[in-house]
Amino acid sequence: MLKNPAFSEAIDQANRQQALASDPTASVFVSASAGSGKTKLLIDRLLRLMLPRSNPAGGEVLPGSPPARILCLTFTKAAAAEMAIRLQTRLGRWVTLPDDALNKELQGLSVPCTEETRRRARALFAEVLDLPGGMRIGTIHAFCQSLLRRFPLEAAMNPHFTVMEETDATLALQGCVETVLGNSPTASIAPLAGQISLGDFVNLVGALRHDSRAEAIRERVLKLPALLPTILCRVLGLPQGALKGSDAAQIQAACTNFPGEDRLRAHIPTLVDKGTETVKATAYRLLDWLALPPVERAAQWDVWRNALLTKDGKPRKRGLITTKLANDYADLATALEREAARILEVEEALRARRLARLGLALLKTAAPVAALYDIRKSQRGLVEYDDLIRRTLGLLQRPGAAWVLYKLDGGIDHLLLDEVQDTSQEQWRIAGDLTAEFFAGEGTHTREQGPRTVFAVGDYKQSIYGFQGADPESFRLWRREFKNRAAFASLPWQEPDLTVSFRSTAPVLALVDAVFSVPDAARGVAEEDGRAMRHLTARPGEGGRVELWPLAEAQMDEEEALSPWEPPTANTTRQNPQQKLADTLARFIARQLNSPPEEGPAPLTPGDVLVLVPRRSSFVTALIRALKTENVPVATLVRTGLADQLAVQDLMALCGALLLPQDDLTLACVLTSPLGGLSDESLMVLATGRGKAEPLWSALREHHAERPDWTQAWQMLDGLFRRVDYLTPHELLSEALGRSGGRARLLARLGPEAAESIDELLSAALRYQDMHPPSLQGFLHWLRNSEETVKREAEAGGDAVRVMTAHGAKGLQARLVILPDTVGTPRFEDRLFWVKDGPTGLDVPLYVPRGALAVSVTQKLRAARQASAIEEYNRLLYVALTRAAERLVVCGWKPGRVVPPESWYERCRKGFEVVGAVPQEWDAGGWTGEMLVLEEKPQPRVPKESPKDQSASQLPVAASPSVLPAWLGHAPTWQGMPPVPDAPLARPLAPSRPDDAMLGPLPPVRSPLDVATVTPAAAREAAFRRGTLVHALLQYLPAYPPEQQAQMAHVWLGRPASGLKPEEAATLAEQVLGVLALPDLAPLFSQQARAEQRLAGVAGGQVIVGQVDRMILLPDKVLVCDFKTGRHTPRTVAATPVLYLRQMAAYRALLQGLYPDKPVRCVLVWTEGPRADVLPDALLDLHAPGGGSYSAS
Repeated sequence: MLKNPAFSEAIDQANRQQALASDPTASVFVSASAGSGKTKLLIDRLLRLMLPRSNPAGGEVLPGSPPARILCLTFTKAAAAEMAIRLQTRLGRWVTLPDDALNKELQGLSVPCTEETRRRARALFAEVLDLPGGMRIGTIHAFCQSLLRRFPLEAAMNPHFTVMEETDATLALQGCVETVLGNSPTASIAPLAGQISLGDFVNLVGALRHDSRAEAIRERVLKLPALLPTILCRVLGLPQGALKGSDAAQIQAACTNFPGEDRLRAHIPTLVDKGTETVKATAYRLLDWLALPPVERAAQWDVWRNALLTKDGKPRKRGLITTKLANDYADLATALEREAARILEVEEALRARRLARLGLALLKTAAPVAALYDIRKSQRGLVEYDDLIRRTLGLLQRPGAAWVLYKLDGGIDHLLLDEVQDTSQEQWRIAGDLTAEFFAGEGTHTREQGPRTVFAVGDYKQSIYGFQGADPESFRLWRREFKNRAAFASLPWQEPDLTVSFRSTAPVLALVDAVFSVPDAARGVAEEDGRAMRHLTARPGEGGRVELWPLAEAQMDEEEALSPWEPPTANTTRQNPQQKLADTLARFIARQLNSPPEEGPAPLTPGDVLVLVPRRSSFVTALIRALKTENVPVATLVRTGLADQLAVQDLMALCGALLLPQDDLTLACVLTSPLGGLSDESLMVLATGRGKAEPLWSALREHHAERPDWTQAWQMLDGLFRRVDYLTPHELLSEALGRSGGRARLLARLGPEAAESIDELLSAALRYQDMHPPSLQGFLHWLRNSEETVKREAEAGGDAVRVMTAHGAKGLQARLVILPDTVGTPRFEDRLFWVKDGPTGLDVPLYVPRGALAVSVTQKLRAARQASAIEEYNRLLYVALTRAAERLVVCGWKPGRVVPPESWYERCRKGFEVVGAVPQEWDAGGWTGEMLVLEEKPQPRVPKESPKDQSASQLPVAASPSVLPAWLGHAPTWQGMPPVPDAPLARPLAPSRPDDAMLGPLPPVRSPLDVATVTPAAAREAAFRRGTLVHALLQYLPAYPPEQQAQMAHVWLGRPASGLKPEEAATLAEQVLGVLALPDLAPLFSQQARAEQRLAGVAGGQVIVGQVDRMILLPDKVLVCDFKTGRHTPRTVAATPVLYLRQMAAYRALLQGLYPDKPVRCVLVWTEGPRADVLPDALLDLHAPGGGSYSAS
C-alpha cells in the first residue's frame, strides 16, 4: 500500500493526543470530536490505571490501582455494557498472548515491559472477574441507587425502595391532582380553568416537580402563602396590591382623565379636516369614544385600542395618519404616538396581572399536589429517577456527609466520566462532591499508586439532550472548575482535543468544517476561544462523496388541476413533495444497493445505509412504505408509543371486548382485525341480520355456525371470555396470541415488524403484574395512560436500511447517510418561564398559556430560550453529519415560498458553497434542478510498476491468449445422478434446561397461594439465588477437610453478597452439610470425583449437551448425581417428575456410550431432605432418548 503522508500525520497526532489523555498520573478533561475513538480512549485509560506505571517525579515504578477503586460513570446502560465488554475482551486476550505480542500492546500503552508488568497484565482478567458485580462501570443513576441503598439511614430513605416506572408516576401524579382539585375552592383554580386542560395541567405540575428550582418556592407557598402575591407582583413589575382590583377597574382608571386627553381632543379634528376617507372614519371613531363617559369608555376599550394599535400591538400608521399629515402637524403625530405608548403600558399591565393570577393559582395548586405526591411515594417506598439524583446530592452536601464521604472516599481513587456534554448541573455537582478530597490535603495521593485523578471526556458540539436536563454550559464551567482545583493542589492537568476522525473520509469532514464555519451555524457549536473547526481524517485517499439535492416541489399539470365543483379523478398524493422525495429516495437506495461493485470500496449493503430525521413525522411512514415497494429491507428505529402500534391496539380492543361484550363498536373492531378475521362485508351481513336491540355479541353467538369465519371468530372469543375472570393480563394475552393463533394472524397481516410491539406488550403486562394487582381492567387503564415505547436497538436492525432520529443515532455510523427532513426548524412549545426574585433569591415560575398573554419579561426569556433551542439544533446537525463514513446525501422538500435560514438545508447549502462543491444537472423523473457535489476518488492501493516489470496478468487484453477451461461445454458428472438424501438433523437437547419441550412438562412448584405472599419477581429471584448458592457449595466444599467444611459454609453464606438473612444462611448451610454427610454419596464427594462435568454426544439420534453436578468413575460402575434444590420433594422414586427422569436418562445414555462395559447408576439428590434417590434402570428406560434401552448388563 502506498505511504500516505496525510495518514501518517493524522495517526501521529491521534496517538499523541490519546497518550496524553490516557496518562494515569494526571487529571484530564478531553474534548473528543465525533469518530475520534472515545471508547478506545476510555479503555486505554482504565488499563493504564490498573497497570504498573513509571512515576514522573521519582522515576520508580508505581503499582497499578486496584480495579475495585476505580469508578466509571457513563450516560447510558448500553455505553456501560459496551465498555465492560471491550475491557473484558482485551484483558481476556492478554491472558494467552505471547510475551512479544503482549510487550507490543504494553508499549502502546506506555507501560514498562517487565516480567512484573506482564504478570500483572495477565492477572487483571481474573481480578476483574472476581470483583463482586464486576468493574464499577455504570450509569449515574445506577451509582446513585447503590449509594442510597448503602447509606439509607444517612439519606433518610427506606432501604428497600423501588424505582417507579414512568407510567406509574404519571398515574400517581394524576391521582394527586384530582384529589387536590377536588378539595380546592372553585375560586382558587378559576384563573387556570379557562386556560389549560386537565391533561396539560398534570404535565405542567409534573414539569414543576422535576425542576429543582421549584423546591424553594414550593416550600415558601406551603409555609408563607400570603407572601406569594407580593413576590409575583415584584417579578412582573406590578405595584404592590395590584392583584386586589379587577381588570375592569384598571381599564376604567385608564379611561378616566388620562394624560394627553385634552391634547387629543384638540388635534383629532385636524384628521377630520385634512385626512383621507379612511383617516376620517378612524378620527370619527376616536372622537365618539372621547365623548363617552368613563364607564362606557371602559366597555368600548377595544375600539380605542384597535384604532391606535395593530393586532401585533404596534402603533398604527396606515389608516390613522398619513406621512404628509405627520410632517405638517408634528404635535398631532406626537400626541398619537404618546397615546399609543400609554395604551401599550396599560395592556402590558393587564397581561401582567393575568399572569400573576395564573401563577398564584398554579403555585397554590401545584405545591399541595407535590406534597401529597411525595407523601404517597414515601408511604409506598417508591422513588423516581430524578429523586435518585436529588437524594444523592442532598446526601453528599448535608452536614453529616463527612461519614459518607469517608466510607465512600476510601473506596474511590479514580473517577472516569463519559459523555459529560449531556450531564446536568445536579450530576456535575455530584461528581464535584465525590472528588472534593482528590484535590485537598492528604487526599490528593494514595499511599502507593500516586495521585488520585478525575477523567472526563465529551464533546460540547454533541450536547443534544437539553430536554433531559443536559446543560452544555456546565461542560465548560466544570472544566474550568476542575482545572482550578488541580492548579490549587499543584497536580498535573491536561486538556487534549481529539480532532482526528477514524470514521469519516475527507469530503465528509470538509463539508462539516465548512458548514460550521458560517457564524450563524457555529452558534452553540464553536469553541469558547472562537477557533475555527478543523477535523483531520485517519482515512486519507479512501475517497468519498457528499451531495446536496435540489428541494422537491409540488408540481401539477394544468389539466390535472383540481376543480372545486367536480370530484378529483387523479391521485394527487403522488404530487405531494414529501411523497415525491420518499419515492425518489427509495429508488436511489435500491439503485445503490443493486449497482455492480466498482474498484475501491466494497459494494453497499442495506445495513450500510442510515436515514436520519430530526424528529418523528409523517415522512418516515412515507419513506418506509416506498422502500418496501422497492423491496429494500428496512428497519425503523424511531421510538414510538406502545399504545400507538396497530397490533397493540387490536389486542387492547380484544381485551376491551372481553370486559364489556355489549360494546358493539369495540367488538366490531376486533372482528374485522386480524384476530377476528372477518371482512367488512361479512361483518355487515352479521350486523344487519340481527334484531333491532340485539347486541352484536349475541348475534355472533346465535349465528356463528352459519359461516366458517364467524365460527372461527366465535371459538376464539368464547374460549377467552370463559377464562377472562381467572387469568392475569399476561396469561390472557399469551392465550390469545398462542393457542388462539393471534400472533400468527397479526404477523401475517401486519408483517414481521409487528412482533416487536407484541413482545413489548407482553413484557409490559409482566411489569404491570409485578407492581399492581393483575386486573385486566386496571392493565388497560394503565396502558392507555402509559408512556411505554417500542424502541429497537440499532444493532437489532440487521442487514436493513435503518431509519431513525438523529438523537437515537448518537454513537452510530454508516457508509451512506441520508438527511431527508432538513427544511424544518426547532420546535419551541415551552409555556413555563423562570424569573429570579431579587430580595428573596427565589426562582419564580410564570405560566404563559398563549402568546397574547406574554409580557416583556417573558418575551425576553422566550427569545433566550429560542436562541438556546437553535444552538442545540445546530449541534444536532453536527451529530447527523458526522455519522457518515463515506457518503452523505442532504435533501428535502420545499415547505413554502421561503426556506427558513435556521433549517439544516440552508446551513448545509451555505457549507457546500464555502467548500466549493461542483454543480451538476439533476433530473429525477421530471424533478429537475441543480445538485451540488463534493467528491474525492479513492487513491490506488497498489503502487504502479514500470512497463519492464509488468507480468502477464498486467498485459493488455489483446496481448493475452484466450485459454478456455476443458470442462466448458460438457455436462458435469453429477448432473445425471440422483441427490443423496440428507441425514435428519438432530436438534440439540439440553437436559438441564427446564424450558426444553422435548423433556416434557415442568414439575409442579410452589402453590400460587404461597407465591401470593411475595411478588413473583422476588420469589423467582430468591429461588434462583438459593439454588446457585447450594450448587456452588456442593461444588467447592468437598475440596476442604471435613472438619473445616461447616465453618467455611457458614462464613461464605454469611457474606453480604449472598443476600441472605442470618437465619436463612444457617438453614442453607445445614442443608448442604446434611447432603455431604449422606453415606451413599461419599464416593461422589471424594477427591477423585468430578464436579460440574460437561457432557456432549449423540444418543438415540438426538444431540445431547449438558452438565452433571458430580460424577465418579469407579472400578465396577459409573456413578452420577444431580442436585435438586426445589422445596417439593416427591414421596417416592416412582413419583419423580418426568422432566428429571428424562434428564437423568439422557445423561445415562451419553455415559453408557462412553463406558459400555460398566453400568451407569443415576442418583437424584433432594437438598431439602436431604435425600438421595437411586433411579432404577427400568424407570429410566421408559424415558430414554429415542425410546431405546441404555442399561448395561
